[in-house]
Amino acid sequence: MRSVILIQGKGISGGRAQGRLHCFHRVGAVTVKSSGSDPAIEKARLAQAQARAREQLEALAERCRRELGEEAALVFSTHAMLLEDEDYVRHVEELLHGEKCSAEYAVQQTGRAFAALFEVMDDPYMRERGADVLDVTWRLLRSLAGAGTGGAAPAGPAILAANSLNPSEFIELDREQVLGIVTRQGSRNSHTAILARMLGIPTVCGLGNTLQPEYHGRFAELDGDAGTLVIY
Repeated sequence: MRSVILIQGKGISGGRAQGRLHCFHRVGAVTVKSSGSDPAIEKARLAQAQARAREQLEALAERCRRELGEEAALVFSTHAMLLEDEDYVRHVEELLHGEKCSAEYAVQQTGRAFAALFEVMDDPYMRERGADVLDVTWRLLRSLAGAGTGGAAPAGPAILAANSLNPSEFIELDREQVLGIVTRQGSRNSHTAILARMLGIPTVCGLGNTLQPEYHGRFAELDGDAGTLVIY
């Protein structure tokens, strides 16, 4: 008989949920430096990827505007602005010319560098903006790879468990299948947390490494007010 496991985290969206745990696995994009790449070709690929990503973000903003209102739409409108931020784009292009690398590598390195700048800030809200930079970077990498969004979503009603969940991944889920959300990382100030509260989805973050992939499929109870997850 398996033991009952109680994990204490931080409740960021109230309510209770019970059901099977589904471990969400992010599908990334292969990033290779490819030294010797032609900067002009990689810059053109970057521009095309930006255009595709912009269209996706505009569609997400419009969807949020219809379903949740202007505050939610602003999340993705802000992401669209980050996508074309002058400093961000300049950093990518400097890497393309300086290191003769692939657009994927330049975008990945830029995203990491800019996210790190936010993550050391004293203001908790500003620290979370690093996650938005990584979300935009992830989308741009997927666009460069010619892929859409990526993630193994639940096939039936479940409590979604993840290391972290960015706003794009969250809003694109089939929310009728998401009973609740639990994550190892995250905070009340993340845009994912804000969207979860708007939608009334019970959510607990900060569960740390106690939340293990092998719990996939086990029955669990989530309390978004107490910030707990009980696994049976």
